[in-house]
Amino acid sequence: MKKKEYKEYKDVRGSAKQMMVLAALLLFFTSAQAQYRVTHIGKPYNTTGSETGALVVGDTILVYSTMQPIEEGRRLFNFSVPQMQLYQARISRNGKIARPKPSRWGFNNDRDHTGNLALDPISHDAYFTRCRINDPELNCEIYYARKLKRGWEKPRRIEGAVNQKGSTSTHPAVGRLNDGTVILYFASNRKGGNGGMDLWYTIVDDGKSGECVNLGPRINSAADEITPFYDQPNGVLYFSSDRDGGQGGYDIYCAVGQRNTWKEAEPVCGCLNSKQNDIYFTITQHEPSTGMPTQGYLSSNRADSYYLNDSMCCNDIYQWSIDSTELNVWNSEIADTLDTIIQNSKQQIPNSEPKFIFPLFLYFHNDEPDPQSRDSLTTTSYPECQQHYATLRNEYIAKQRSAADSALMNEFFDSCVVGNYQRVEALFDHIEAMLDEGHRVVVTVAGYASPLYLNSYNQNLSRRRIESFINMIREWRNGLFGQALDDGVLSIVQKPHGAVAPTTESQSKDPVYGLPAALARRIEILSCKTK
Repeated sequence: MKKKEYKEYKDVRGSAKQMMVLAALLLFFTSAQAQYRVTHIGKPYNTTGSETGALVVGDTILVYSTMQPIEEGRRLFNFSVPQMQLYQARISRNGKIARPKPSRWGFNNDRDHTGNLALDPISHDAYFTRCRINDPELNCEIYYARKLKRGWEKPRRIEGAVNQKGSTSTHPAVGRLNDGTVILYFASNRKGGNGGMDLWYTIVDDGKSGECVNLGPRINSAADEITPFYDQPNGVLYFSSDRDGGQGGYDIYCAVGQRNTWKEAEPVCGCLNSKQNDIYFTITQHEPSTGMPTQGYLSSNRADSYYLNDSMCCNDIYQWSIDSTELNVWNSEIADTLDTIIQNSKQQIPNSEPKFIFPLFLYFHNDEPDPQSRDSLTTTSYPECQQHYATLRNEYIAKQRSAADSALMNEFFDSCVVGNYQRVEALFDHIEAMLDEGHRVVVTVAGYASPLYLNSYNQNLSRRRIESFINMIREWRNGLFGQALDDGVLSIVQKPHGAVAPTTESQSKDPVYGLPAALARRIEILSCKTK
């Protein structure tokens, strides 16, 4: 995926009047109706030691961290030897997992405890934790290994501010900003946090890190926040915390956002959390048509985990999956919602007396107008955006996963990209008539942008989109409305909302070209009132 394509990877928001995509991923994970199976994966993967951080690499290899017991003298942990190591096991086509073996990728060594593997979602570069043996403080550091055609290069300690003397840095999770920049989330007890272990982020480039920034009070608390996992397709951060109000021990939480701009973190549903510790939540599968997570792993010391001599000491790996019946209901609701959107867009303006169904939507291709600009103003007029968007119809259709999805996308272009433009033209005729009758006219317009970039960028993109609409009004019929705008007889109230909460990914092969993202890149004409 190209860097430019991240500009509006995901930005779908609900609309009270036109039911914009109701399938919000975060709401699904916090829904009481969602049903999950949580299954102990058993031996030989789990031992009486501790197993954590399971993830699947390339759909063919299960990788996880294990601290296997040293049973002589009933001693479980011995930090003078590299007891924690990465293990891997091949997954066959029928889903059967082979016996695990120490990882052969060059991440383990004889000097350090090694674990907490995370992969860049695009490049598959590796990030993991090393903790030096015989360190009484057990301070850890994060390492990096660039992905090669086969395997990874020799790991190296990340340079810059991530690894700080006197504190620990661990539990790496990797995401991408919408310009392709790599962002590293991690847990640390460094100074400047809210207390205990906090979650932080930094920008990394080829193993070099920049300034480290705390994720802020919507994520961090006075308790510990650990084991982040970033779901890139949906823009959701998952992590564990032992803050007050949970079910017991560490609970899994999730929040929409990026960098240090987040919605308030919420616990995932009770059927995933338990009264024991629930940590290292990961996602390994998404439902193709919606992008909704359907399977993954977590680690827990709940009742059926293995242990040597203390039932609360040790974490085992559990696989979670969503109930297929619930998934079918969810997919049906999404399909009905998308059909409603299209049908609403087809509604014709009533005959003799102009009564418009608000909001009226105008749609934009990815990051338009003026891609990659940070200006809040533009000289581009919306008709230029619309005409360019219309030429991309075949490209959008070709990127859908099925013939039915392609037909739905074609309908979107007919009813929304082209049809809504014609409805706005009719609205302009109505405005002209109202001005001729001596009325003052106020038009209110809202604009929206993706949640996966800096708030300042989102705000400016929203403003540019509204500005392109204002340029369209000013240029309408050789400047018919120009004087009315200058005199304030015709006024435009602007509401640039910037980032909005994401929902599920689309049925497209490329999320930028999916229907949910296409429906989100828009301005809304909320009202047209006379005074």
